[in-house]
Amino acid sequence: MVRASAGEERKGQGPCLEQLAAHRGPSKGLKQKYEKLMSDRERLLKRWMVTAKVRSWRALADAAQVSMYQVRLLRQGNLDRLRLDAIGRIAKALNVTPIDLLGMANNADNTKPASDQSPAQRLAPDVHAAELVQLQQEYHRLKTRLESEREQLLAEFQRSSLQILEPWLLNWYKAVAAAQHNPHIPATNLLPLLRPLDQLLEHWAVEQIAPIGEEVVYDPQWHQLAWGHAQPGDRVKVTMPGFRHQGRLLHRAQVSIVQ
Repeated sequence: MVRASAGEERKGQGPCLEQLAAHRGPSKGLKQKYEKLMSDRERLLKRWMVTAKVRSWRALADAAQVSMYQVRLLRQGNLDRLRLDAIGRIAKALNVTPIDLLGMANNADNTKPASDQSPAQRLAPDVHAAELVQLQQEYHRLKTRLESEREQLLAEFQRSSLQILEPWLLNWYKAVAAAQHNPHIPATNLLPLLRPLDQLLEHWAVEQIAPIGEEVVYDPQWHQLAWGHAQPGDRVKVTMPGFRHQGRLLHRAQVSIVQ
């Protein structure tokens, strides 16, 4: 019987030690380069985090309202896989601009030795520089437009509010002057003048939780006891108004226990 050679015996049994060694060598080198890129990128990110007083990656995710997966993409420099609004929120949490984040990713990608780069990669710094200039111009243009739109919205909000308050503005100070000259004017005569304020609150979707003096079922979400103890469901009386805005609590109504 002819004995198979050592090489033939290993055939079909997976890669030999020499093959594994040859395979692991380049992988280890690539891993070291990758780790260096990661360390450079994370060092810059952590410096920004210290400046912005962001204590951890989780804290960064919470501050920017992004997921930990998106933070991981950031740490890996894969900003092309992040939405622009996420990049903007992360930049805001770090007190930098989106351009800074994009520059961080591009600069880290171009730290490879020239011999390890393709011709396209060797041209990348110039291309990235031009893209960054364009992005920075677009960023400042959008920022200016948003600031202008915010001012326009604020002016429109003020105009619409003043239109509702106009009857009050025209009559309130006249009524105050009349009351100062005649202290015996009944206070009820002034109540109709406050109607525009009620209309403005209605326009803003601000509502009372319950009128003063009304008996209601105690709900600690909406009510605050002035004194004593009560269980949810007990009868209480409203002594001071509380308010909601679009269904969200602004201020709890103060209540007292019904004797």
